[in-house]
Amino acid sequence: MSAEAGTSCSEETPVMSPTRPEREEDCGQTGPASRPSELPRTTPVSGPAEVQARVELHLAQCRRRGGPLALLSLRVDTVARSGGEVSAGMEQRVRHEVSNRIGNAVRASDTILRESDRDTCVVLPGADTAVATRVSKRLRQLVNGDYRVAGELLQVQVRIGSASHPENGSRAADLLRRAGDEEGA
Repeated sequence: MSAEAGTSCSEETPVMSPTRPEREEDCGQTGPASRPSELPRTTPVSGPAEVQARVELHLAQCRRRGGPLALLSLRVDTVARSGGEVSAGMEQRVRHEVSNRIGNAVRASDTILRESDRDTCVVLPGADTAVATRVSKRLRQLVNGDYRVAGELLQVQVRIGSASHPENGSRAADLLRRAGDEEGA
């Protein structure tokens, strides 16, 4: 499990002090902690069962602490270019950049689970429905749009669904289903 396991569910906004390192490897750094864009904070998972198991672990923590939890389900719907087909290599590079943008848009306490090149789940401990809506809107603005890869201009469209505990359910399967249903709408 990742370092996020000890994260408090009552945390609404990230606390970024110029003197407190965000990661262990930043110890000794005196400026604000930063994430290199080439190293997204994404955890690859083997499939839907592993995503569900990891979300269930986060839910158990939040239930113990009495805090909310939200999750976002993102699906890269389209990678296209005006001149025709997109090669598999270019599509993979665009999806890597999408992962970078997602990682840079969420809090350090959030967990990003990448099920496939197209499907990503973001777990937001301590976030309620209102926070999930704001994060979803921000991700839509950051991820949808044009990407320049190897001199080619590509367009990306993502679908984002959200669900939150306790409003939309108390089990991972319920939340994932709800977020997936919203994603398709």
